[in-house]
Amino acid sequence: MKRYSIILAAALVLALLAASAGCGGSPAASTTAAGAGAATTAATAAADATEAAAVGAAEPADTAAGAADGAGAPEGAEGAGGANGAEAGANPWAGFDTSKELNMIFYAVGTKGTDHDRVVKLASDRMKELINTTVEVPIIPLSDFQTKYPLVLAGGEDVDIIMTHPYIGPFTTHADNGAFYELTDSFLSQWMPETMKSQIPVSWNQAMYKGKLYQIPRNQSDYEQAYGVVVRKDLREKYGVPEITGFAQFEQYLFAVAGGEKESGIFAMYANPTVPMTLTFLNGINSWQTVGSALWDSKKGALDPDDLFMMVETPEYREYCLRMAEWARRGVWPSNAITGVTHITDLFSESKSASDICMYKAANTDIIDMEKKGIEAEYFSIMPPEAHTRISPYNYDALAITSFSRNPERAALAIDVMKNDYEVNNLMQGGVEGEHYILEADNTHSNGPNADAYPWSGWAWCLRSLMNPGEGGIAPSVMEIRGQYDRANLDPANFPVDGFTVDNSAFVAETALLNSLNQEWATSFDLGVFGGDTEAKLDEYVGLLKEAGLDMVLEETKVQLKDFLANQ
Repeated sequence: MKRYSIILAAALVLALLAASAGCGGSPAASTTAAGAGAATTAATAAADATEAAAVGAAEPADTAAGAADGAGAPEGAEGAGGANGAEAGANPWAGFDTSKELNMIFYAVGTKGTDHDRVVKLASDRMKELINTTVEVPIIPLSDFQTKYPLVLAGGEDVDIIMTHPYIGPFTTHADNGAFYELTDSFLSQWMPETMKSQIPVSWNQAMYKGKLYQIPRNQSDYEQAYGVVVRKDLREKYGVPEITGFAQFEQYLFAVAGGEKESGIFAMYANPTVPMTLTFLNGINSWQTVGSALWDSKKGALDPDDLFMMVETPEYREYCLRMAEWARRGVWPSNAITGVTHITDLFSESKSASDICMYKAANTDIIDMEKKGIEAEYFSIMPPEAHTRISPYNYDALAITSFSRNPERAALAIDVMKNDYEVNNLMQGGVEGEHYILEADNTHSNGPNADAYPWSGWAWCLRSLMNPGEGGIAPSVMEIRGQYDRANLDPANFPVDGFTVDNSAFVAETALLNSLNQEWATSFDLGVFGGDTEAKLDEYVGLLKEAGLDMVLEETKVQLKDFLANQ
């Protein structure tokens, strides 16, 4: 434990130094974010997380990811047969010896409502009845997770269970440093029997890292990348901008608002390091899919490892950087945007931003919230017809048992209950039925009279389940766009990368340096900080990345992916 704390503390110092030098990015999963650029920053994780928190857990049960092959599932896993959870009044865990009462500390990232402690106490009371185990759930705020999350894992706090996400930390760094308890097939079968029955098979493969399992993924997924934008209809019509059908029209809207609203205090897009800029404006519209820290253009058809590339070396990234510099020059966002921490969704709600970048359910929430204020908001996809969408992997929110948990067996049992007991799971997701949410006749949920005190799935994304009621009240216009995403969904057979991670053990030093460079530079390009010097600075950045080993990492990723595909 002491050794791990020292390693992690050193890594944290490096990250903070890099952040103070320029911008607040974070490394990508697997090796380095230098190839994928700001697409995989910790700021993006915050953006994704806020979007998820805003919209709840209404993912459809029959998504393409959920229906995919379950190769790689732990031995004994049965699939999604336990979707309805533990039956009312039943106790599937009655056979365990839980005579000693224990309390588990479970850290999560998200939004803490004013009724959080009361709701968790209700869930904890139910868990005590089932397994003589209580649980506390401290919440790391979205504004602080970049610094507080690694400190929690450094051993400064008692923690048995912690939420994971590929880009929080990132997960791979903490796994490499020994932060998480390895979950073997025998351990899962013994201590998480209900999860072995209920978990969607493909999710196990997506959660694997270097052939081992350290996390239990959520059991529900959907389109969570920000493939679209929300704008204010009154401002769009005020400046004669037509309905947005793509990126060019969105840019037209931004320039019109930036030029016309200089005195109103409304910025066209109040961007800051939490906004998923490259994910939406580069990866999404170009149909680029992430493979380790590299990218692949899914318009090519079937995956060929030799087609992988690093984003920073593409002409599209150069054009993107120049475009962001132009947006900054035109005042699309404030000149001090790089220091901002308030999420763009909140700024849109406060009428400080005339647009939001978000997933479709968050867009629906925007529309509802703005309607209450007498403002009509509109959601538009900016994806070109030839681009592919992709349902987010299940490991985008997961749970890990810490390697220094006081009782990993009881922690596993607690996770099993939280994931599979209907009462506990829905309490943690939505609070008290009739108070925080209303369960409708069609098994969807709507806001209850005290919804603000415990927002639906404000923090429990890692516990999302097929048991949860779907989200009600999604506007037909928003569902129509979701239908477009369905039709554009990438065929998993053409992108068989579930379970693939890059083993960077042979180039750990290069990975650390590339990550540090990304933290120092990437967000500055996203927000146009370099202005007229953008091209020169980009050349400098790419040169530093190449000196640090960018080409070697790309080639090694290709080699490892070839080996992975050959063994499928």
